[in-house]
Amino acid sequence: MWYYTLNNQQVGPVDEEEIRKQVAAGAITQSTLVWTTGMANWAPIGQSSLASLVGSVPPPVTQVAPPPPVVYEDPEITRINNLWMWFWISLIGIILGGLGLIAAAVIFFIIFHKSWKLTEHEGSRANADTATAWCFIPGWGYYWMFPAFRGLAREFNALFDKHNILAEKIDLRIPTWMLICLWGSAITFGLSLIGFIVLWIIYTNKIKNAYIAVYQAKQAAE
Repeated sequence: MWYYTLNNQQVGPVDEEEIRKQVAAGAITQSTLVWTTGMANWAPIGQSSLASLVGSVPPPVTQVAPPPPVVYEDPEITRINNLWMWFWISLIGIILGGLGLIAAAVIFFIIFHKSWKLTEHEGSRANADTATAWCFIPGWGYYWMFPAFRGLAREFNALFDKHNILAEKIDLRIPTWMLICLWGSAITFGLSLIGFIVLWIIYTNKIKNAYIAVYQAKQAAE
């Protein structure tokens, strides 16, 4: 006959068949203390002659933590964020020469074109291709950039209101003063270019953020 402990209480005497049942029920584990006649002291069942009973029982199932949720980012948002990153890298490259400025301008107009494309609607003053291409017409481009850059900001702001998008509106003074600093550099002997670069960064960041906000709103509405 055997004795065992359960919740710090002695249970028994019981026969080996009862021990087997308690092992199967999970009440007795390998660390449960048991005793029978002939044993000097209580010992874990796993170290007694009944060790084979607990050895045949599979260990308790441990809970495996679920895998972390997969964070999905829309490829289009990834692309616009990557363009913004390369825009920054290109601006840093200006200190190495004019190629950095050219690269930054190319990336800016890619973002600009994508933004116009996103905001196009019936009654728009221009489509994305026209709004971008006209900026490169000699002479005319100097004028066109003002309505084009300000117009894009207006389109985004109008979409924020129309679709109740919680996003920061673009201050129209940013593109205005950005271009004034650019074209005024001939008078200021290039000093206003510093202001242009700062406002260019701010404007590009704002249209990038506006693009993401409007894009996500349109995706959610589909």
